[in-house]
Amino acid sequence: MAERSDTQKHRRKPNTRLVMIAAAIGGALVLLISALLNTPTGGGGSGIGGPGREGASPATPPVFEAKAGTCLHWTEPDARDIRQVKCGERHLFEVTGKADLNADFAKTAPYPSAEQWQQLKQERCTAVSEQYLRGRFDPNGRFSVGAFTPSQQGWGAGDRKLHCGLQQPGPSGKLYASKGNVASQDQSNTYEVGRCLGINGTDVWDSVDCAQPHSVEITGVVDLGTEFPAEYPSEDDQDGFLATRCGELTAEYAGSPTAVADKKLVAYWDTLPQESWDAGSREVNCKASAQLPDGSGLAPITGSVKGDVQVGQEPAPQDTAPIEPGVPAAGER
Repeated sequence: MAERSDTQKHRRKPNTRLVMIAAAIGGALVLLISALLNTPTGGGGSGIGGPGREGASPATPPVFEAKAGTCLHWTEPDARDIRQVKCGERHLFEVTGKADLNADFAKTAPYPSAEQWQQLKQERCTAVSEQYLRGRFDPNGRFSVGAFTPSQQGWGAGDRKLHCGLQQPGPSGKLYASKGNVASQDQSNTYEVGRCLGINGTDVWDSVDCAQPHSVEITGVVDLGTEFPAEYPSEDDQDGFLATRCGELTAEYAGSPTAVADKKLVAYWDTLPQESWDAGSREVNCKASAQLPDGSGLAPITGSVKGDVQVGQEPAPQDTAPIEPGVPAAGER
């Protein structure tokens, strides 16, 4: 949410969704073709491009035989061990259906560019996934749209199908496993209480131990549906409620009403936009963080607010190493 006034700077917060989008654009197409193979393991004339290399290898039966509602999982960075699993088990990808691109491209059309694939994935696979979820897809939630794309070889042979699905990326773009079908879950983009989110420069990053430098610490989870059981609450109404509730939860989590301020930290919270509410999302996080002295962004924090805390005066180091698409993240989101 945008900053409103000088009196509300205590609750200024990073927009983690924008961080995720930026990671997708700049991180080797992390969210463009986020579940890919790069070893030839069969599958006939069609294929799926390997990480950063469209058209590198043929597809495997677990992908091309997967129907909507199928869940896929892999543990290797190159996904060579991709397999179908029960959706109640840990998995990285839930198939939502196929998007046929034959009407969009002639038989002689050149292989789409990375930018074209990104647009096609967003337009076509978002529509497929929304239909799969019967209109209850939260575009701001914890799940994002992903797709297996045809390889260059398969494209040349006439393959024009995107194999669409839903996945759970972290801010870096690495994929976190989930359990259960997306339709049965609250898609709210929340983290468990006690989780610390890493920091990359001044950006929110993937989960880390709180003893490591981090950007924010999760101090509470609030179900807005309890306070607002009927219509969508305006952002002002959410703020009015959360200012008190997150203050209470953060003080309780930290151990005293003054612990956060005494340690040069600030408490803030997330709010839900209308489209998230309409999709069924109801939960938001309360958080603790710190700003750099010049106000240019988040400061690195070491240690939990429950104990000793060190707040950095300079931006955290920035990791510019590219992330291969589809790489599973270590640990839990």
